[in-house]
Amino acid sequence: MIVTTLDTVSGRMTDETLGVVRGSGLWTRRITKFAYGGLRNLHATGLQELDQGLNAVKESAIREMNEQARIMDADAIVGMRLEVIEMSSGIYCVNACATAVKLAMLPQAMPPFAGGVHIAIDPLIAYAVARPSAAGSDLRH
Repeated sequence: MIVTTLDTVSGRMTDETLGVVRGSGLWTRRITKFAYGGLRNLHATGLQELDQGLNAVKESAIREMNEQARIMDADAIVGMRLEVIEMSSGIYCVNACATAVKLAMLPQAMPPFAGGVHIAIDPLIAYAVARPSAAGSDLRH
């Protein structure tokens, strides 16, 4: 499944918007508590563990979002946003939110040439030749 932070997918257009999909997860540092007469000593961990823990929770939130989109029979997830919130000292919440959509392929602007023959055509002329004629059109000019 295509997951992107953009609002569109290259070469495709949104055919149907299915709805919002969400994923979230919590991560906390390992806290070791020692109680000596009411005093507590918290064991602080390094940045590498924080980075690995938040990445694991982020991947979990995206997997949860993907499962919701699969249930909706979506082709892609667009407009994904991630936010990391420190809820209290050492407790982090990761939220992922996006839109599940059905996609349709965009029509080709110019048909491919057969036989491997490449002809240089002015794009303005190609547009004028490829566009539908005004005769028989429902458009009012």
